[in-house]
Amino acid sequence: MKEENVLKEMHRIVAGDHMVFLYDDEKDISNISILVTYIISRLEKSEKCFYIEGDFDTNLILSNLREYINIDDAILNGQLSIVDKKDAYSKSGKFSPSKMIELLKELTSLAIRDGFKAFSISGELSWVLDDENGFDKIMEYEHLLNNEIFSNYPVSAICRYNINKFSSQMIQHIIEVHPIIIWKNQIHENPFYNEVNEDTSIDIDRYHVNSMLSTIENFTYTKTRFKNEIKDKEKKYQELQLSVLEDIVVTLTSILEIHDVYTKNHSQNVANLSRQIAIKMGLDDSDIIQIYYAGLVHDIGKTLIPKEIITKTGKLTYEEYEIVKKHPSHAYDVLNNSPELKDIANIVLQHHERWDGKGYPNCIQGESISLAARIIAIADTYDAMTSDRPYRKAFDKEFALNEIKNNAGTQFDPNIAILAAEEVFLP
Repeated sequence: MKEENVLKEMHRIVAGDHMVFLYDDEKDISNISILVTYIISRLEKSEKCFYIEGDFDTNLILSNLREYINIDDAILNGQLSIVDKKDAYSKSGKFSPSKMIELLKELTSLAIRDGFKAFSISGELSWVLDDENGFDKIMEYEHLLNNEIFSNYPVSAICRYNINKFSSQMIQHIIEVHPIIIWKNQIHENPFYNEVNEDTSIDIDRYHVNSMLSTIENFTYTKTRFKNEIKDKEKKYQELQLSVLEDIVVTLTSILEIHDVYTKNHSQNVANLSRQIAIKMGLDDSDIIQIYYAGLVHDIGKTLIPKEIITKTGKLTYEEYEIVKKHPSHAYDVLNNSPELKDIANIVLQHHERWDGKGYPNCIQGESISLAARIIAIADTYDAMTSDRPYRKAFDKEFALNEIKNNAGTQFDPNIAILAAEEVFLP
């Protein structure tokens, strides 16, 4: 993940987020970039940032920060504090979880009083192992953070751990108390996080069992914020595409209606009927939308047919009919040139194909014809029969329904034709 992408991810961190940063090499520049981007993101959000020194080279971190922000100003105005781990965690040289929690509460209250929007802290905890019962103290501190800080104060935190200093079992327990994990330069929402209760006394083995059971119960329903961010953006992009597509389709349909006055409302009718058939068939929403738009532009190729042929009141000659039969191909050529309309170009190309293979332009048959085209063919024929044309008056609906049924299995897909006639095209 590039540094700019890490920064974007860090900007999604909000007050209440409790992160664990697991690393195996404090000299790895990608690990340093995690801390740098976290600090930058907090300062840009007008938060008070409290950085506690640890295994990482503080001078290297500061030199990287200076590429983005004025460090001296941030320290001078109190927005950024850089303190030694012994000074931050314990004045006596021994780590006290309860005293550290009280200090965090005090520092957060002062930050809010001074006008900062939240308090953020990044602390190195690997050194606490040197204390007597050091790991128990670490776990007690992490539980207190979850119970007393993040649900009650506007705080985010990155707890840093060098995995080379802990046993695998210890790292496992550390992972289980953090909702968010930073590992290998990426941010992950933690499927193995187990929300703790008010009891800070820890039976590690019992806690591990409960954590695993909780994970099994909850993981199916867990979706990460970062994954949802992507889905939200994809949804907005799809909505934008649909909006653009609709504008294009409406414009094309308007051009067709100018070219052929008898086509007025026909395209809309075919689109609506096709959509009703698709819904009755239980198709997916995306397929229904595609069929609807294909119905709107199914006859757009007629704009390239001479108007005197389209509006002719008498019978067409053989040559004229051959020209009319080119309109699906003309439509395909037009639609296929637009990235937004490529998906429906082939549907429109096939809407005059027949189930028995005697249609045009390519004489394909049966299920070789796209499902959408088979649906539109039925809707198109029904609306054409029940509408006035230059060369005849509209047929009544009963006649049209019988024609649809009589041509099921020859002109039309038999299953769709019967369904449409009996459940959609009601007399």
